[in-house]
Amino acid sequence: MADNWADLETRLHAGELEAFVNAKVVPHLCSVGTSDAKSRMEEAKKKLSRGFSVAFFGFAIFFIFVATALPDHWYWVVFKFVIFPLGFFGALALAAYLNRRHIGAFLVGRSQSFVARSAAMAEIADRFGLTYVPSPGGAPESLKLFARLGFLKDQADVIIETLNDHGGMDEAVKIATDSGLLKPDAVVLGSENDKARYYRQTAMAQAFEDGLEGERNGIRFSAFEWVETVDEAPNLYHLLIVLTPPTRLTSVTQLRSRKTPWPANVDGVALHPVHLLPEAFDETFRLRGSDQVEARTIFNPAVVERTLKLAHGDRFRAVAREDGLVFDFVGANRFNLLNLDTDEWSLASIRQAMTDLADLLDLIDEMAHTFMVRA
Repeated sequence: MADNWADLETRLHAGELEAFVNAKVVPHLCSVGTSDAKSRMEEAKKKLSRGFSVAFFGFAIFFIFVATALPDHWYWVVFKFVIFPLGFFGALALAAYLNRRHIGAFLVGRSQSFVARSAAMAEIADRFGLTYVPSPGGAPESLKLFARLGFLKDQADVIIETLNDHGGMDEAVKIATDSGLLKPDAVVLGSENDKARYYRQTAMAQAFEDGLEGERNGIRFSAFEWVETVDEAPNLYHLLIVLTPPTRLTSVTQLRSRKTPWPANVDGVALHPVHLLPEAFDETFRLRGSDQVEARTIFNPAVVERTLKLAHGDRFRAVAREDGLVFDFVGANRFNLLNLDTDEWSLASIRQAMTDLADLLDLIDEMAHTFMVRA
């Protein structure tokens, strides 16, 4: 729930926030979603939905007909297995080609909303001495695949250029990627090399958003979100916080709360369970590392005590390796002052985004104190 203006002024140590928002933030959002633009966007969305639905059901009817018409000889069974993915993706590609004009209108509309949202969040970040990076790492590899389709190249290039122009935080993104925390909650079968290759492919395809960098009580930090898509369930929003450890680390240490998957073992080193006292720690967390001594040095008794207070029953993971301490918190979509799907915004959504910012700064204070980070 969003804090009121008085609470936000107290938490963020700033006065006259409502006046600031009306003068600096609202004008950027007012430039989004004129009635004509919204009408064109809604029309494009309806036509895209209709076009892809027709393609899907057309493929389904075609496949059912083929499956029932062909005899049950083994070579026809193999043919059905081969034709299913080819036909499915072929139908989607055909729908995309026939609706390329509507795809272009939709992408351009989203680009304009993204730029306005970015400018509004940048005003808020600047007010508190922070830097806002709308698209950490720039355009993801998954989006660049569209540019390889000749008939969608122009449309995809619009978004790619916009995201690259609003990119940055490359070092923090690399540290987070190398940590293994960009791993979806999925079981991957195969060798360790296969798992590492799968992780790299999925990590490079992730789109990062809402990056914030700055200094808090003398501690430098970087934070941003990545979105984990879940089948038949709401998306999971991962808030990643990157801090610099007190000294360079020579091993890999991973921490997770119970019922939360381990990060990927990107380094391919042998990771062994690390058991710590008190017993309450093992009841709440699981810890493993490639060096028992260094893991116990990082998670000394003072850190263990503070980490237990941070748990709150939430999903939480952390990785310590080389020059990075990376923390992963799963929660709701943060800093969403303007909904890019609907172009809707309000003073309440702005207050919620500023509440999310206050929560982030409080969390960074706790993390830095817990893990004894120093400037």
